[in-house]
Amino acid sequence: MAYRLLTMIGLVLIVFAFFSPIWWVSLRAPQYPDTAFPQGIRIHFHIDGVFSGCKKIESAEKSEDEALDCKHEMDAINHYVGMYPIAAGGPVERTVSPFLFSLLVVMLLAFVIPNPKVRLGFFAVSCAAIAVWMSMALYGKGGVLLMSPNYISDFRDTMELNFDEYANWSALQTLQESYTEALGRYFRDRVVIAERVDLMMTIAHGVYWLILAGMAVLVVGLWKIRQFYWLLILIPALIPVFFVIEYAAWLWWFGHNLNDMAAFSVKPFMPTVFGDGKVAQFTTYSYPHYGYGMLFGAGLALGLAALIRRKQMADEDE
Repeated sequence: MAYRLLTMIGLVLIVFAFFSPIWWVSLRAPQYPDTAFPQGIRIHFHIDGVFSGCKKIESAEKSEDEALDCKHEMDAINHYVGMYPIAAGGPVERTVSPFLFSLLVVMLLAFVIPNPKVRLGFFAVSCAAIAVWMSMALYGKGGVLLMSPNYISDFRDTMELNFDEYANWSALQTLQESYTEALGRYFRDRVVIAERVDLMMTIAHGVYWLILAGMAVLVVGLWKIRQFYWLLILIPALIPVFFVIEYAAWLWWFGHNLNDMAAFSVKPFMPTVFGDGKVAQFTTYSYPHYGYGMLFGAGLALGLAALIRRKQMADEDE
């Protein structure tokens, strides 16, 4: 029961983390005094979207009817040095995240099933269901409505769309439209935009087939190769590592793909992944949010569950 309990704790933490802010970034500068902007210009990164982290302020110095849209404010600040809007980062990852995290949940549920045949049957049927859902969402008319609420809220609010304007879009059409809008919001180089959109759509189609192939390999592996059983828990346990790698890679892309149309010219740079940094007169802060704490806790629980299960199976073989 110990390894099953730890696995279920890890599963619950991963599910809650998907709906929670994973990382936060804040900019502070003299033109944004602490009295009016106590947390600076702050944004929250979720698995499936990026959102404003600013709260409504009621004080003697400032009164707001609604909170400042700090995501828009940060985009406006960054474009002066040639950085693309935040929505230009991780478009494919955000789009496929509901299916990948659903697959993680299925993998963990399969891990706690002791009977190999029952485990294989459950996993195969679950993968088939995810494949159907993913195909309908990515390619079907109105498929975007099958996506996560955060995903819909993110692109809808960023592009200022009404329901009727996107209701018939597939998730891949949404990706294409939102990525095109992000690249061209401040820098309207049509040739560059078209090339990057075509590349991103090619990657999105490739990732779709890669996920299908990955699920098929896992099913066959569970059927034929005993060691594949351990992938069911090791892959979910490493999610905190995968996130930081992805996050750092996209920050590098933002800092090394500055547009020449910028008002101010700066050398390519690596934005701060973790800790405090300095860009011009801005001080940057980049730290994990409580959602990453959940992912990290899940990784620890799943790692311990794997060790307990390994020892148990070794004892059974003796």
